[in-house]
Amino acid sequence: MDTLFKIAGVAVAGLALTALVKKHSPEIGLLLGLFVAVAVFAAGFDAFRSVKDFLDAMIGEAGIARETVVPVWKACVIAVVTKITADLCRDAKETAAASGVETAGAILGLFVVLPLFSSLFDLMRRLL
Repeated sequence: MDTLFKIAGVAVAGLALTALVKKHSPEIGLLLGLFVAVAVFAAGFDAFRSVKDFLDAMIGEAGIARETVVPVWKACVIAVVTKITADLCRDAKETAAASGVETAGAILGLFVVLPLFSSLFDLMRRLL
């Protein structure tokens, strides 16, 4: 819970500072917004690592193959990075770039889960 309050504090302070700076220098305001986004992401990374370790332990106990879970993790990371990047593009008033990032993220997300689809089709073929 402490981490959440720290993240919220950094985000609100960064938002206020960015709003003030953007009035006089939009370029510096954009860079400051990027810095705040990276700082918030870094602050939440330890919590992400704890969740990942917990889920890895649970997957190990359940006997699920690691090859099944890795594509799902990759797709989740791609989704988070895509969301942050697209939001930064929109903040810079670059909606076309944001749409491009979202499209690329969707394609990459599908690409990393292709091994799961392949395994699913192999299983279906064996069952039929």
